Amino acid sequence: MQDQKEFFHFVETLHAENNKHNQVIGSGVYLYSFKFNPNISQEFYEGYLYFERDGQKVQNVAFVKVVGEHADVKAIEVFHRTRTAIDDVVLRPWTYLFSQQKDFSELPHDTELRKGIWSLCYDRFEHNLKDWTKLAKPKPKGIAYNDKLKLPIKTWSKLISGVGRIHSKGLYHGKLRSRSNYVFINECMKIINVEGSLDELKSDDERCTEKKKDIFDIFWMLDQVFQSLGENKNNWLECRHFFEFVKDSRTLKLRHDIFVKKVVGHPFLLSADKRMNLFDDYECKRTDETSNQHIKLVLASSEFDTFKSWNNAFLASTGTSTNVDNFMLGVYNYGKYSGDVEDLLRYLRNLKHHYHQHGLAAGSMVDVDRGVSKHFGGFFWSCFTRS
Repeated sequence: MQDQKEFFHFVETLHAENNKHNQVIGSGVYLYSFKFNPNISQEFYEGYLYFERDGQKVQNVAFVKVVGEHADVKAIEVFHRTRTAIDDVVLRPWTYLFSQQKDFSELPHDTELRKGIWSLCYDRFEHNLKDWTKLAKPKPKGIAYNDKLKLPIKTWSKLISGVGRIHSKGLYHGKLRSRSNYVFINECMKIINVEGSLDELKSDDERCTEKKKDIFDIFWMLDQVFQSLGENKNNWLECRHFFEFVKDSRTLKLRHDIFVKKVVGHPFLLSADKRMNLFDDYECKRTDETSNQHIKLVLASSEFDTFKSWNNAFLASTGTSTNVDNFMLGVYNYGKYSGDVEDLLRYLRNLKHHYHQHGLAAGSMVDVDRGVSKHFGGFFWSCFTRS
C-alpha cells in the first residue's frame, strides 16, 4: 500500500468481499492532512485528523517521522508498543501511516513526500525537547530561557517513575538519550516512541541492563540539556546536589527499583510544597526520642557553623520588604527563636505551617521556597545529605 489511493481501494475491497454477518469492515479516520511549516522541526509535521466528511470533528496532531532501514516494520512495532505502554508519562499515538504526495510539478524531486514517508501520529505537542533546547539557548541563536520555555523539572520524578511502570509492562524505551523522544504538552514532559520489548531479550541480565539504561539515559540527557543551554550546573546548588546524588547512588549498586525510588525522592525533583514538608519530617525526628540524638549531632556538626546566629543575618537581610520577606519576618516575630541551628529548623517547620494557615498574601509556596533558599541557602541540602 504505497499511497493513499491504494489504501482506500484496499478498504473498499475488504468491505465488498465481507460476507460475515458478525464482522464490520471500516476505518476510523475520514482523512488527514499535513500542515507545512518551515519554522518547525524537521522531525515531524503538524497536521490534522478529520473524523467527519464536513471537517467539523477535527483533531490537531503531529506526524512524527519514522526513519531508517525497514521504516515500515519499525513504525508498526513502535506504534503497538507505545499504545501498550499505558501511562500518564507516555503520549499515545493515534495511528501509523505511510504518506506520499501527489506528483506536483513544483515539488522538488528529492523531497521526502514525493518519495513517501512513514510516520506515527500523536496529539499536537508544543515542542520536542530537541527543538525546545534550540529555542531556549541564549541570544542571538535562541530566544533565551524564560517562563514560557520553563523546563518542567518537577515533572521529571513522574517521568522517571513512569518509565519504571513501563518496564513492569514488559517494555523498555531504548532511545531515551534522544531529545526527540521527549515532548512538551500541557506544561508537562512526556515521552513518545517506545521501541523495546523485554520479552524479546534472552536473559534476566539483559532485561535488567536495558531497564537501567533507560533510567541512566534520562539523567545523561538532562545533563546534556543544561550544557546545551550554556548553564553550568555546578553554579546551581540544587542541580549540583542532584547529579552528585545520582552519581553516588550508582556506586552503591542498588537493585534497580530501589535506585529509582531513591532518586525520585530527591528534593531537586520535588514540588516546593513537598520540599518544605521535609522540614516537618526533620523537626519530627529532632523531637522524637528514638531519633533525636542523631539529628542533634548532625545539626551540631561543623557543616552547620555558617548558620549559627542565623537570626541576626536573617533580620539584616529582610530590609527589602517583599511580600515573602514580610511573611517570613512575621512568622519569626510571632515565635521566640534563638540563634542556634536547632531553632532554625523549628522556624522553617513553622514557616510551612503558617503559610497554609495565613500565608497566601506571601504568594505561592514556590515563592516561600525561594525565600528560604535566598536567606538560608545550603541549610536544606546539608540536612538532606546528613540526615
